[in-house]
Amino acid sequence: MSKQQPDLNRRSLLKAITLGGTASVAIAVTGIKVAQATEKSASTSHTNGYQETAHINSYYDSLRG
Repeated sequence: MSKQQPDLNRRSLLKAITLGGTASVAIAVTGIKVAQATEKSASTSHTNGYQETAHINSYYDSLRG
């Protein structure tokens, strides 16, 4: 009887799938937390009403010319 050698390509593929799934879940969870933090900070710094800034004025000037 000869000893059967393990298929290293299959093992590598299974490890890559497992690590890839774990990494994608970690990225998704982190992305949700970042999005929530960004949304909270944007809502707290938001002022009421329309404000003309230099950026807005330069945009209006580009439309006129």
